[in-house]
Amino acid sequence: MGIVGGLDLHRRQITYDWLDTTNGETKRGVIRPATRQSLREWLAELARTDGAFALEATTGWRFVVEELQRAGLEAHVAEPADTRALRGKKRRAKTDRADARHLRDLLLAGSLPESWIPTEFIADLRTQVRLRKSLIDQRSGWIRRVRAQCFPPGM
Repeated sequence: MGIVGGLDLHRRQITYDWLDTTNGETKRGVIRPATRQSLREWLAELARTDGAFALEATTGWRFVVEELQRAGLEAHVAEPADTRALRGKKRRAKTDRADARHLRDLLLAGSLPESWIPTEFIADLRTQVRLRKSLIDQRSGWIRRVRAQCFPPGM
């Protein structure tokens, strides 16, 4: 397969741990800041065409999957609760490096509990539905405010 890796996502950083299956080389590190541009530059440095990365389905996973696919790598999104359960009993402090390695090991072993990655069309539809709901909620709030000003209670 080439490269097999794990990515632990956070708001400010992305911790990575990958293994080159052809020569056994491993690399660990941090991508800061956790932005699309920083990830794109890191993937350009990686300069590999075949490989797979696992990441948990936490906030911000969508742009990471898009950039991995853009770079020609497979993206595997893991379900967080099942991934945590596969870790076993917690014996020591959990770190970002340990999480990234755990995801890599699960992907390598073929036991990663995967979540469905929606197509681009479905993801865009979800975004539109969220926007519509937000706009409707704001509109309803303004209607209530106007009514409260125009018709105060007890009048």
